[in-house]
Amino acid sequence: MLQGKLSRLRLKARSLFKRIFHVLLDRLEIRRFKEHSFFGSLLPQPAIVADFGAHRGEFFVALKSEYSVSRAFLVEANPTLAESLKETFGKESEVLHAAVVGADYKGAVTFTRSTNPESSSIFREWSAAYGIADQVDVPAINLSSVIRELGGRVDLLKFDIEGAEVDVLKEALASDLKSCGQLTVEFHDRRPPLTRRDVDDVCRRMRAEGYLIVKPNWPDVDDVLFVNLKSMRTIKRIEFRCRVAVANALFIIRRRIFGSGYSL
Repeated sequence: MLQGKLSRLRLKARSLFKRIFHVLLDRLEIRRFKEHSFFGSLLPQPAIVADFGAHRGEFFVALKSEYSVSRAFLVEANPTLAESLKETFGKESEVLHAAVVGADYKGAVTFTRSTNPESSSIFREWSAAYGIADQVDVPAINLSSVIRELGGRVDLLKFDIEGAEVDVLKEALASDLKSCGQLTVEFHDRRPPLTRRDVDDVCRRMRAEGYLIVKPNWPDVDDVLFVNLKSMRTIKRIEFRCRVAVANALFIIRRRIFGSGYSL
């Protein structure tokens, strides 16, 4: 009897914390679309956005359903998906069939299509985990080119490019990073050739460039948000340092209680 009561009390406490957790996230104005988190309050109205690894446009659809977007640049390396994006979003965004690569890469890149489309990558080792369908040569584009195309400013940049995000962010010019408001990144560190050390190196570099870091799925790195403090006025920087500290504390507590990260 006592054990049953304690079990019910634990369930009620967990349910209460979950409600409080989401209320606080709403107050902090953290949003999450398709496994990518960002501060909705930092998005200008309308906003300039870029989606690296747009896939079928799921993130872009969710974003524009709630926020005004003035310009959007969708980049997808898979030729089949890129063609589909052009047909679906070609009138409301710029769609480019290309692979996003580090600053020093020149020419085309070999893109390996996996039998699981979400695991297709410029890293053959990554795609091979689910089986390789085929390989195609794809035009390459770097961060600088995208920022120039968007007029020198990106308010929100989403990365889901199956491992290539590490080189892109390691090699990004400081001036390009300064031109971004928020970067919401899915890092891939669980299969070769990437490791957690690579991700940690990127995070150190981003902090040095003036970014705050939020990890909604702490300690995992499949949803990491970088917020550019240098793009804010001094008084707002203080506010956002506090917001980020509270947000990270909430995500750590949630993981400790539920054993899972931020999910809706």
